Amino acid sequence: MAVKKLIGKVEFKDNLAGEVWSVRIKFSEDLYFTPGQYVSVRVSEEGERRSYSIASLPSVVEGDMRDYIDLLIDVSPMGLGSRYFLALKVGDPVEILGFLGKFTVDEAKLKSTDTLLFVATGSGIAPLKPMIEDLLIVKSFKGKVVLVWGMRKELDLYWGEEIERLGRDYENFVYELVLSQPDEEWPGNKGHVADIIESLGIDWGNTKAYLCGASDMVEEIVINLAGKGVDEKNIIHEKYA
Repeated sequence: MAVKKLIGKVEFKDNLAGEVWSVRIKFSEDLYFTPGQYVSVRVSEEGERRSYSIASLPSVVEGDMRDYIDLLIDVSPMGLGSRYFLALKVGDPVEILGFLGKFTVDEAKLKSTDTLLFVATGSGIAPLKPMIEDLLIVKSFKGKVVLVWGMRKELDLYWGEEIERLGRDYENFVYELVLSQPDEEWPGNKGHVADIIESLGIDWGNTKAYLCGASDMVEEIVINLAGKGVDEKNIIHEKYA
């Protein structure tokens, strides 16, 4: 599908936690893209752009009226994009180029015996959440789907209920949240995503992995998985600066 320019309006902004915001941009047409793709947002009068992964599902069929995208914005860098989104108000116009990127699940190559491993740190969860929702809810994928998400502290957390609900509704979905700087009272996993991967006990030979987040994490996990026997062509990744 050809890339095109679209102009929408901010429908709502929500401060999910700390310096992370969810911004919904509504358009005048149904939107068709592949979960995992991103958009390029015009963030200045001079036409400068920044890229953001889409954190919501597309229109599934004609008339589904998915006429919006959700973007997950970490404003902690306080660069041009951060300042742009902080200043946006409900009703403001937003110009995007979409839809971009190949960080997607190749459905034609999936088998029901596959394990799909999704690994994220921080806001790298943005493209992975709709990818997983699409597999489980829309495509009814029957293989094992595992999400390992690394965050720093409990105060940083968001989307917990939505992801935990998937675990209750789909027995083939496994969710492992791990905190690197937890409080002493934190009852869950402590450490880093690499620590959790070591304990998963999955069939690495039939694993396809999708990694998104900080560059050093992605590079470490690529090496880790390759060492376990995961074919490098089955390790797909997207690095966030």
